[in-house]
Amino acid sequence: MKTRFSPACIAAILAFSGFASAQRPPAEPALGTYHWPNGTAGVDAFAAWLGRDTVWGLDFVGGESWDNAGWPTWWLEAWSKWLNAKPGRQFILSIPILAGPVDGGGPTQGSKDVKVPVSLELGAAGQYDQHFRELAANLAQHTMGGVILRPAWEFNGDWYAWHAKGKAKAFIDYWQRIVKTMRAVPGAEGLKFCWNPTLGDQQFPADEAWPGDDFVDFVGVDVYDETWNAETYPWPADASAVEIEWRQKKVWAEWIMDSPRGLAFWTKSARDHGKPLAIPEWGLVAASHQHGGKDNPHFIEQMHAFITDPNNNVGFHCYFDINESDHRHQLSPGVTGTGKQEGTEFPKSAAKFRALFKK
Repeated sequence: MKTRFSPACIAAILAFSGFASAQRPPAEPALGTYHWPNGTAGVDAFAAWLGRDTVWGLDFVGGESWDNAGWPTWWLEAWSKWLNAKPGRQFILSIPILAGPVDGGGPTQGSKDVKVPVSLELGAAGQYDQHFRELAANLAQHTMGGVILRPAWEFNGDWYAWHAKGKAKAFIDYWQRIVKTMRAVPGAEGLKFCWNPTLGDQQFPADEAWPGDDFVDFVGVDVYDETWNAETYPWPADASAVEIEWRQKKVWAEWIMDSPRGLAFWTKSARDHGKPLAIPEWGLVAASHQHGGKDNPHFIEQMHAFITDPNNNVGFHCYFDINESDHRHQLSPGVTGTGKQEGTEFPKSAAKFRALFKK
């Protein structure tokens, strides 16, 4: 029997369809990359390698001093010029919320409060408001008032001064203060904030430091193919290709996806808060500690499948495309003539990444 719909019913269906479409993320979330400080050339080289017209850029404010809140004009000008040169680009800026080393001893350089101890509690009390007011003003001045910020990235670990174990309330109060302070600056009302732990429980459950739905635009989680779980990495020296692949798959299933605060947990958490999920850093790992999965096309395949699944509502993701001396992640050929460790030691994964993400 042929079903007939009234004009009013058809209009309602179309309206609901439009609403549903508006709620769904784009067919493919935005891809970004990090390629060293002031890395506009690295971002463009990464885009060219993939045949993409646009790739988003990720960078970091150094935590050595409070002066970094202002940043040199040339640095802001370089990113501003890049950001506004082509439609569809976006910039993600990782900002420290406490200056100085992990022990809280305070800035090691600069013109302000060198070696004066810092704390989340002092931040929550308003001690550092001016630094974030200055940063917001500088971003607005350089037509960057709508970029995405990652304050206190990986705060659930113990490797940055803003580690929040046992200080969740101070972290929450300080986060809220930063957001209010920066958005109050004319021209910076459109700044977006990505709350961004790293994968796993680490030092404490990061959700204990959730600052509230009004103060977060993206729920972010950093994901690396790295773990200390038993019977995973490193594999024995005489391990066969079959055993290596088995361990790589075990890491994906048991650690990356289904550990207590793995991707499955954070996907649900973002959904519960009505926020898009973001993966501001992800990458393969070959490291001196030997707890990385090295050349692992399975990781690339699974990340691509996860990222592009609309049910996971991923807003953006950034591949961490660099080689450090003790941690190597790079997939692309990089930028020649830089003096950096350019190129990849993951040929199978690089080919898989390019096949999946190339335009």
